[in-house]
Amino acid sequence: MRADAPQLTTADRAKRKPRGLEPRIARAAAFIAFCLAALAFLLVADFEAMDALTLIALGFAVFMPAVVIALGLLVAAATWSLGRETQALQGKVDELRQALLQKDTDTSAISPIAQSHLEALKARQQATETSLTMFFSQRARKNAAAPRETEGQASLGLETLPQAESSAVPPADLIRALHFPENEADQQGFDSLRLALADPRLAPLIRAAQDVLTRLAQEGIYMDDLRPDRARPEIWRAFAEGRRGAEIAPLGGIRDRSCLAITSGRMRSDPEFRASVHLFLREFDRVFANFAADADDSQISALADTRSARAFMLLGRVSGVFS
Repeated sequence: MRADAPQLTTADRAKRKPRGLEPRIARAAAFIAFCLAALAFLLVADFEAMDALTLIALGFAVFMPAVVIALGLLVAAATWSLGRETQALQGKVDELRQALLQKDTDTSAISPIAQSHLEALKARQQATETSLTMFFSQRARKNAAAPRETEGQASLGLETLPQAESSAVPPADLIRALHFPENEADQQGFDSLRLALADPRLAPLIRAAQDVLTRLAQEGIYMDDLRPDRARPEIWRAFAEGRRGAEIAPLGGIRDRSCLAITSGRMRSDPEFRASVHLFLREFDRVFANFAADADDSQISALADTRSARAFMLLGRVSGVFS
């Protein structure tokens, strides 16, 4: 179409009459033509004097023009129907084009507002994700700052135990910390989490676990929704002792294909997430090896059922730790 060609509106196209002949008129005209041909044949034919061959030739000569006329009328009717359908289709195309243009206009008009709302929601989400860590980080800093007040007593010659030795976390608190509080009313869970964050040996694992759990939640993967195959405590102990391969393969008990595929894709496309996963796996391996040395089977089973342990099963299987 030429760029300077006049653009026809839907109303203009509706006013334009399609070419051809309306089907009802075409059918009526064809019927009249056949009636006239039949009347002419009856008037001209002498059935008593003419033989059969002559009557056939006369019928052919009389009805052939009617057949040609009928075919022409049918072609004209088909042309008219095609023109009407073309006009209707063009009208729908124009309406669709106008709707798309209107949608683009509306989208461009409200996009700044929508963008501001999305930015506000994103900021609120980030604030929510970091509020828990900020709260316990402040408490941990207060606990770490307390020994500084005793620096003036160094001349007394008294030596204190390192904080890593004096703030050992009981197994039950470590298990609750790795599972994270159930809700805002889970005071016992918050106390255990606070105690674990105050221990420099456990704090890196807790923060790494919170980081990967938050990133997995962004992909719609929640540890409470996973139902992994439970591995026996002796398999966990074998892992803690450093054994690898088929012996510890049951630890990768996550069977949800969608979660595995989403996690694997995120690790390939997000270097920060991949680094967080490797840090979490390393810290979990270190802490669990120390934990399993003194824990009984029931404590190992309880830790294996925590959210952090389920994340370890999922991320370990994706990373190939259990293969």
